[in-house]
Amino acid sequence: MPKDKDTQNTIKLIDVLWFQKGTNNIIGAFEVEKSTSIYSGILHLSDLYFSIFDGEEVYYIIFPDIREKDVIQQLNRPVIKNSKMNIKYILFSELRNQCDAICKFGSDYSIMKKSQNQFKNETNK
Repeated sequence: MPKDKDTQNTIKLIDVLWFQKGTNNIIGAFEVEKSTSIYSGILHLSDLYFSIFDGEEVYYIIFPDIREKDVIQQLNRPVIKNSKMNIKYILFSELRNQCDAICKFGSDYSIMKKSQNQFKNETNK
C-alpha cells in the first residue's frame, strides 16, 4: 500500500480491492458507480494505479447499463485515454446474468474476464 496519507484515504474509497493470496499486493480493484459520479470512480482507480502500478493489476468500473455512454465519455478524457491505465467495465446486467457462474466457478478475479467490456482507444490497444 502507498505510504502517503492522502493517497491512502482516496484508495480507501474504492469499493473492492483484491489482494494476491497471502500478500498485501493489490492485484485488482473494482469501483461500483450506481448513482455517484463516474469520474470520481475513475479518479479513485487512477490514484491507485499511479500509487502501485507494476503492470499486473486489473481495474474495473461496474455500473448500470444506462450509464454506459457516460462511462465511455469519461474514459475518453485525454488524461485517462493517454495513460497506460487500462480500465475495463462491467454492466450491471452482465454481472447479474453471470453471478451464479462467477460464484460457482470463480477462484480468483480472472473469472470477471467473461463479463468485462474493454474500453478501446488508440493508446490502449
